[in-house]
Amino acid sequence: MENKLREITEVKIGFKIKSLKDSKRLSQIIAKENDIAISYNTIRRFFGVVKNVQASNFTLDTLSRFNSFESYSDFLINYKLRNKWRQEFEISKIIHNGEEDRLVEYIESNLSLTKSFNLKLIQIIRELLLIGNFNLIRKIFELKKMNVQNFNYDGQVLIGMSIGYLIRVVNIKNKAFNQLLLNENFQDLVITIFVDYASLKTYYSKIIKTIYKNSSRKNVRVFCEGILNLNLFFNKKNKHSYYTLKDEDEFHPILKSRIFAQNLLIEDSNVIFKLNNYYQKYLLDGFIPIEYLFEINFTSILTRNFEVMKWIIEKIKPETDYTFFYKFEHYNNFLFMKLIYYTKVNDHEKIVSIDKNLTIERFKSYEDMALLYHNICKYRWTNDDKFFAVYMKIAKRVNPIFFTKKYFFDYFN
Repeated sequence: MENKLREITEVKIGFKIKSLKDSKRLSQIIAKENDIAISYNTIRRFFGVVKNVQASNFTLDTLSRFNSFESYSDFLINYKLRNKWRQEFEISKIIHNGEEDRLVEYIESNLSLTKSFNLKLIQIIRELLLIGNFNLIRKIFELKKMNVQNFNYDGQVLIGMSIGYLIRVVNIKNKAFNQLLLNENFQDLVITIFVDYASLKTYYSKIIKTIYKNSSRKNVRVFCEGILNLNLFFNKKNKHSYYTLKDEDEFHPILKSRIFAQNLLIEDSNVIFKLNNYYQKYLLDGFIPIEYLFEINFTSILTRNFEVMKWIIEKIKPETDYTFFYKFEHYNNFLFMKLIYYTKVNDHEKIVSIDKNLTIERFKSYEDMALLYHNICKYRWTNDDKFFAVYMKIAKRVNPIFFTKKYFFDYFN
């Protein structure tokens, strides 16, 4: 079965592993796609480029995961049962043989609201991103069926989060990629879903500026203005230089929450009064739906506005029904804000209960930001300097101008 694992790996990547260069290339692809470091020397040995030795469990598990199995054991059990591989090999051949029209036709004929094909679509687009075929991705997103209205919100989040991560590794100066950025379906399904706060000081703000400069759509321009304001805030620019965001009735609740969150960024002294008006406007069955507070949660954490945190905690209805996955994501965000508030007021019983049920990895594009604040909290609980060291390491990557030593030690003061 190791030979079969070699075979499906080569089919997936579209080239044979015959040299040191090929081995290094596969090592880089696995690192980008699965965030797993596997040595090119290990790959050379496994594919017989140099003298072969018995493969380790790590090597077999890594290559199995790269091929969408949970482990090598899962590969051994399920490979022969998965007829889907025949179809996947065919798709890989189409991609790497340049049969673009055939691939677009395949996607158009199969695109639907089903999660199973959404996963297939994501796999195709991710592979195209990895090989830099932005023109073909643009053709896919130009399909009428790729309009955001044809996906429920869970489907939108699945597509946006799965594809958004890989934008971090593409060449954003590529002309074809910049044309892709201007595609409205791509903006709606990827850019506005995967909001990469941790990369504002690198590629993400540049992408947002490109879209803002070239888009005439109100919702997209307001979204971009909110992101650009946040970048100004992180870099401690004068509040008078901020964009003024204007709300529209048809805007998505999360965009409405982003618009309101600007009041926290500019330190509006009447923010609680305005929150009460906002609350009354979107009240539903005695509570405000959690998505209307999504960005307000996040911004209250950034601005250390514990008064707003307390207000939100009193207004949110506890969730028990997670019919839609995105509801769980939003509630996880709310739980994290509660954790910070109860750390501020030293409510140890609630701290233990919330931290036990919190999943930092579920923050997706917020994960680095959440880790920064989680380490601030853990230092508060333990006074252990190791949490400061972790914070500084992440801060250097995210934004050392804003996330300073002083910010760490003064956060709860």
